[in-house]
Amino acid sequence: MTFAWILRRARRQAVSARRALWAAAGSFLVLGLVSGVAVLGLRATRGWMSTVGQGVHVIAFLRDDVQPDQAAQLVDLLRLRPGVSRVRLVEPAEALARLRDAARPLPAAGSWLDDLEPGYFPRSIEVALVASADLSQRATELSRRLRGLAAVADVDAMTDGVARLAAWVRFGQRLGWAVVLAAGIAALSFLVSTVLRGREARRRQAQVLVILGETAGNVSLPANIALAAAGLAGALAALVVLRIAWPTLLTAVERAMGIVPTPTGFFLGFWESAAGLLAAPLLGWMLGYLSTPVPGGVDA
Repeated sequence: MTFAWILRRARRQAVSARRALWAAAGSFLVLGLVSGVAVLGLRATRGWMSTVGQGVHVIAFLRDDVQPDQAAQLVDLLRLRPGVSRVRLVEPAEALARLRDAARPLPAAGSWLDDLEPGYFPRSIEVALVASADLSQRATELSRRLRGLAAVADVDAMTDGVARLAAWVRFGQRLGWAVVLAAGIAALSFLVSTVLRGREARRRQAQVLVILGETAGNVSLPANIALAAAGLAGALAALVVLRIAWPTLLTAVERAMGIVPTPTGFFLGFWESAAGLLAAPLLGWMLGYLSTPVPGGVDA
């Protein structure tokens, strides 16, 4: 049997079973989307927590009578504390400049901001902690210790936002894995049922070919080729859909949760895409053996 004859058989099988192949390609599309969303979702949640870990976690507002050299000494002491990533002294003029930058988009902000002076703002110290699972607890403990210092007027422990984001991320991960698992099982089940449809008729055809002298491996080869092509088509379609839809979906989720947007270009890497484009045709090729059994009860 020549390769051209195998291709003709594969083409005839694709035409006769085009609905089944379209269904198989759709199943591969869903599997590709599920796998891609799982990888991208996991990477996004890690990026969100990394962003939280790089932010300011504790702000200590100093009393008005604290001198600049005393504030600098406190900054140096905080830098020596274990678990502290960075410490920064914010002068009143910088605090006012930050407020003006943040309020600039507001139409009515200019009128009352012009009357403000740096003296309205206290000198403060911003503390960022090393990211870890107990970040919120460590920020709370540091805030408690800072409140006991005579030079500190007040402390803003930004633990509520960190804890809220961490809780949402954990909930989203659990919900996401449940949805991904359910969708993956459903798509795989539908794919297998599609492949098995008409299996008995193909068994009888294979039996005739074997009687005519065809080898068991070549009998299932057209089904291998057709399902591998369906797998490749589904994987390519999944990559295109993810490329178009994922940035919009991710932006909507980040806005709903009030998270700093993820940098652009956040997508599957070359090797991840290549792995998907290789795995889908390989799975389709293996399903070809299931689709066309070898007579005698032994699949090729």
